[in-house]
Amino acid sequence: MRYKCSELLERRSAGVSNYAGALVAWLAILALLFGSTGCTGLVNAQNPNSQSAVQVVPAAVNFGSTDLGKAVSHQATVANNGTTTVTLTQASVSSNEFSVSGLQFPVSIPAGQRANFTVSYKGSKAGKASGTFNFVGDRWATDPVELTGTVGSAAPQLAVSAPNHNFGNVTVNTVATYALVLSNSGGSDLTVTDIYVKGETFADTQVRLPATIPAGGNLALNLSFSPKTAGNYSGSVKILSNDPENPTTRIELRGDGTSEPVGELTATPAALSFSNVKVGTSASDTTTLRNAGNANITLSRISLSAAGFSTAGVATPVVLVPGESLPLTVKFNPSSAGTKSGTISLVTSQGGITSLSVFGTAAASTTTPPSPTPPTPAPAPTTLSVSPAVINFGSVVTGVANTQLVQIGNPGTGSVTVTAANVTGAGLSASGLSLPLTLKAGQTSTFNVQFDPTSAGSSTGTLSLASDASSTPSVALSGTGIAPGLSLSISPSNVSFGSVTVGSSASRNITVTNTGNSNVAISSVGLTGTNLSVSGGSAVSLSPSQSINLTVQFSPSTAASSSGILSIVSNAKGSPAAIPVTGTGVAQVQHTVSLSWNAVTSASGYNVYRTVTGGSGYTRINSALDAALSYSDSSVQDSQTYYYVTTSVNSSGTESAYSAEVSVAIP
Repeated sequence: MRYKCSELLERRSAGVSNYAGALVAWLAILALLFGSTGCTGLVNAQNPNSQSAVQVVPAAVNFGSTDLGKAVSHQATVANNGTTTVTLTQASVSSNEFSVSGLQFPVSIPAGQRANFTVSYKGSKAGKASGTFNFVGDRWATDPVELTGTVGSAAPQLAVSAPNHNFGNVTVNTVATYALVLSNSGGSDLTVTDIYVKGETFADTQVRLPATIPAGGNLALNLSFSPKTAGNYSGSVKILSNDPENPTTRIELRGDGTSEPVGELTATPAALSFSNVKVGTSASDTTTLRNAGNANITLSRISLSAAGFSTAGVATPVVLVPGESLPLTVKFNPSSAGTKSGTISLVTSQGGITSLSVFGTAAASTTTPPSPTPPTPAPAPTTLSVSPAVINFGSVVTGVANTQLVQIGNPGTGSVTVTAANVTGAGLSASGLSLPLTLKAGQTSTFNVQFDPTSAGSSTGTLSLASDASSTPSVALSGTGIAPGLSLSISPSNVSFGSVTVGSSASRNITVTNTGNSNVAISSVGLTGTNLSVSGGSAVSLSPSQSINLTVQFSPSTAASSSGILSIVSNAKGSPAAIPVTGTGVAQVQHTVSLSWNAVTSASGYNVYRTVTGGSGYTRINSALDAALSYSDSSVQDSQTYYYVTTSVNSSGTESAYSAEVSVAIP
């Protein structure tokens, strides 16, 4: 079953009571009825950009069901998403049935790096156990990680890849997608019976229900966000299953519709799954990254929160023009048996995050027992590993360097000495490697490979390392230099103020956007024409996809037409850009409201009252009691609505209640 949220707001209209006397306006009375419909819901989504700099993945660990006294372990990762090194001083665990191992405190994690560790559960009694753990530093602590486990019979357990998702900025009348991975971390089949989607702009794919997920299996639920108008939107997905502990799971959704052109980074497929990969081996799969939007987008960082997974083939930062695609290789290399899952975050400089869900099951490797009496001791192996094995810098603007991090490691038991690093290929180079470099067993080191094209065209090359290892792999390098694209788009392309009253002012905004792939320098902004002026935008540099607003103002001093040209001088193609600006000054018109009413018996005279709020705040506008049955109000202003009532006063000075109200809109 699927349901879309739709709640109708009560339509209301306000009636006007009849009072003594009847007021008749020369102008028509405007009756306004207000009504609306819409969809509302309780939302408690967190902004993904407000997460702590130190993040533990996953945020919750369910060990499922196990036997009494048997230890069960899961791999986890602590990542430093900040800009400075952080130091973990201890791990605080709330229950002695759970433990954390694999880290030697204190642990320092540089910015952008992560550390893997193991969380274990050993049940001491039958039933469900729960607890938390977190890492503690100097005057700070990470958010607690929820831990649960059960001693006894196995049961299904639903886990989702993320508790909430923000689609970010999406251009109206386009579609953004996200793959939510549903996993069964329990010991028996999980049945998803119903999926509810709330929010008029959100939808899901047609998954056949009921859907069965076997123990250790997963299912991708594709969600979409398609705003029809600009604005902020929120919604949710509610999933019902036979999970005995959490039969209802809710995922919060958010998104912002915008009329401005934006880039949209998509990953197809949005979820990758690896099955039965033996420990010590690896498997690879590819997803295609594509700019499905209508403006340039810059992929600035690829962040992994999944132990055992890595990426290759895309160097950041890289600019993707609308419609451009890049292949991204994801590698699963498990170090221990069990189920692994997580998220690869593709972060853009425009503020968006595209999530790629990854899931893998690792099987224990089969080994042959060593001979109990080897004839001679084996020599210590000397090998050198290099990651990634392939680097594709993508499209890089000439004169702008693109850098990729390379890691070398010594997985053997003896020391390895690297003596040289040779790079071939136009525009390709290496830096940050101090030679000779000796790596002891288990040690790693990183350095940079750079692509800095001086001309347009493709370039290929190889990074080769010279060492005393028995084998040294090389890295294939490739990239394409593209000519700088210097272009501006200006919206609107002309400005018309229409008629503006003499002595007043009107303003219009003009948006200038860099639609090229290189920085555009605006050197000057000028505007010709009488009574026309412009502000903002002079001597500014715009990066790709960046925009600025200019404000054009028309302040006529006489009743006459005025025209001019807004000139924007830059280093972009077609400079200077010329935008016509026109407007007409018109003399101020004096408006008068004529009122009349019927006579009231025994009335000595009448008072006239006025307000601009309607229904309250009336002020008498006649200076003395008026015996006539009419009144002219010449103190009204343009573009204002006024509300009038009258009262009658008898010979003893008693004043009646207000008459019925009438309204007059001054053009």
